[in-house]
Amino acid sequence: MSTQSEKEQQIITEAMRVFMTYGIKSVTMDDIARHMRMSKKTLYQYVSDKNDLVSKCMAFDCKFTEETINEIISKDLNAIEENFEISKYIVHELRNIHPSIFYDLEKYHRDAWNTMHELRHGFVDRVMQQNLERGINEGFYRKDLNVAIMTKLWVARLNIIFDPSIFPMREFTIVDVYRAMFLHHVRGIASNEGLKFIDQNKDKLN
Repeated sequence: MSTQSEKEQQIITEAMRVFMTYGIKSVTMDDIARHMRMSKKTLYQYVSDKNDLVSKCMAFDCKFTEETINEIISKDLNAIEENFEISKYIVHELRNIHPSIFYDLEKYHRDAWNTMHELRHGFVDRVMQQNLERGINEGFYRKDLNVAIMTKLWVARLNIIFDPSIFPMREFTIVDVYRAMFLHHVRGIASNEGLKFIDQNKDKLN
């Protein structure tokens, strides 16, 4: 890896921390340069503008999320355990995100927002489909499930929880909405055997 690519990676990583803490709109390129203890002229050697920086940060975040979820999938877990482990990771990430992040992305950095949706939802679609199929084969999910429909419903629900017109930030936290949605989803797709497993393993799963 070249020195320049290492420096660019450092800038993206540090910028991610700043955005996650303070939101995107309120942070300027001057703020990022000060945080990195470099001149803005040096910063612009690695990114063309704030929109470019935000896009690179979102691509980095999507890649990191995919790698982490793939690590969870590689473990010897049944479909329900896998579903809960992935959701624990997502809840952990949501707790560390400034509540305005998704609004800022959608309103001010539409290209980055669309890229994030395309990358993340395509990946989520595959993960959910595979999990549903495995859960049905294991007997933990209902055999009458339409996998294609349930996969699309899950992805559509993810879009909804980040919509401030439906869940205003002053009334709901993203973590609470996600957890309620996830528990409703997993209990709805579980077979009697799956529900029994969930109830018998509440402490471990939660």
